[in-house]
Amino acid sequence: MLPFAYVLRNLLRRRSRTAITVGGIALTTLLVIVMLAFASGLERASGSAHDDVVVLLGSMSESDLVRSVVARGHAETVAASVPGVAVADGVRAASVELHVASRNGDHIGLLRGVTPSAWLVHRQVVMVEGREPRGPFELAVGRLAATRMDLPESALAVGSAITLENREFRVVGRFAAPGSPIEAEMWTRLEDLMLACKREDVSCIMIRLADPAALGEVRLFAARRLDLEVSAMPERDLLEVVEGSMRPVTALARWMAVLAVVAGAMACANTMFAAVLARTRELATLRALGYSQGAVGFAMVQEALLVALVGGGLGCLAALAIGSVSLRYPMGALMLELDVAARAAGLGAALASGLLGGILPAVRAVRVPLLEAIGGRQ
Repeated sequence: MLPFAYVLRNLLRRRSRTAITVGGIALTTLLVIVMLAFASGLERASGSAHDDVVVLLGSMSESDLVRSVVARGHAETVAASVPGVAVADGVRAASVELHVASRNGDHIGLLRGVTPSAWLVHRQVVMVEGREPRGPFELAVGRLAATRMDLPESALAVGSAITLENREFRVVGRFAAPGSPIEAEMWTRLEDLMLACKREDVSCIMIRLADPAALGEVRLFAARRLDLEVSAMPERDLLEVVEGSMRPVTALARWMAVLAVVAGAMACANTMFAAVLARTRELATLRALGYSQGAVGFAMVQEALLVALVGGGLGCLAALAIGSVSLRYPMGALMLELDVAARAAGLGAALASGLLGGILPAVRAVRVPLLEAIGGRQ
C-alpha cells in the first residue's frame, strides 16, 4: 500500500480545490443533519400521543379539533358521566376544551380554553416559569408559541400582554411539553376564551382513562348517547391523521438528505477526476515501480474519504454550534434538535459521499493501460 503521507501530500498540493470541496461537503453534511432532524421532529410531534387519552369530538367534525362543535351542556354531561375516567384526589380527568386559531395582526396562534382538570389529562405539560391561568384573561404559553406566531420571545414573556380575539390577555406562565404539538399553543381559562370568541359551544372533551382497555366502554357510551352528538377517538388516532398530512413533507426532507449525499459524491468525484487527469503519468510511474492497481486505486479512495471526513467533521461542528432551534410549520411548531444521532448520520452521509465519489475516479486511474499512461495519453 502507498504510505498515508503520500495521500496527505497530494491533497495539500491542490489546496484551493481541496478547500472548495471540503466546504461543499461541509454544507451538504449540515443540510443532511438539518433535514433528518426536521423529519425526526415531525415524527416525534405526531408520535407523542398517550394510549390512555381519548378525545370526544362533535359527531360531524371527523378529526378536526378546531372545526369540532359540541354544545357546552352536552360536553359537561359527557365529562361528568363517561365511564372509565381516571380520578385524582376526587377530580375526574375529563377536560372540556375549546380550540381556536386566533389572529394577532398577521400572526396566527393556537388558543386552547381549558378547565383545571386539563392538567390531569395532559400530564406531559409542565410549567417551567410562572403559573397556570387562574384569573380573568390570563394566559400560559408553550415554549414554541412565539415561534408558531412568528413573534420574538419577548412578545410572549411572562408579564407581557398580547391582544387576541379583541381582548388583552396577560401572560402569567410558560410551559413545556417535550415532543408534543401542545408546546406551540397558548392556554387560557375556558370561560374567558368562550367570552372573547362569543362562543356558546366547545370543541371537544378530552379524558384520561384509568385503564386503556376501557376505550370500548367509552365508544359504546358515545354510540348509545345519540342525544350528546359526540364520537370517541383515541388521541393516537387523532395524531396519526396529522402525521398522515405531514408524511409527504417528512418524505421530502429525507429525499433532500439523499440528494445532498449525491451532491457531495459528485463534488468528490469532480475533484478526484481532475486529480487523475493531472497526475496520469505520476500514477503510471507508481504502477511501474511495482505498486499494484489495487494499491493505487485505494490511495485515490483514501484521498476522497479524507476530504469527506474533514468536510463532514466541519459540518458536524457547525451543527453543534447551532444547537437546537425552533421551527414553525403550518399546523404548529417543533424543536429542531441537531443531536448526536443526526450529526452521526450526517458524518456517515459525508463518508458515503467520499466513498462514492472516490471509487469511479480510482477505477479510471488504474484502467488506463500502463504504456499509454506513461506516455501521457488518457
